[in-house]
Amino acid sequence: MLPIPQGPISELIMDFIIGLPPTKTRTREVANAILVIVNRYIKFLGYFTILITITAVELADLFLER
Repeated sequence: MLPIPQGPISELIMDFIIGLPPTKTRTREVANAILVIVNRYIKFLGYFTILITITAVELADLFLER
């Protein structure tokens, strides 16, 4: 028998699409990858253009900002 959850079940998925040719975005920045964030609990889906050389600190700032 499965345990009864004590709160809402949330699931956050982050993935990268890499290997894209360098492209200029609307803000004139160069991007060569896409960050995909899916939150199934609040039904949120986000696509963000990034450089593949993004650091963990920059990724965390981007996640919290948007």
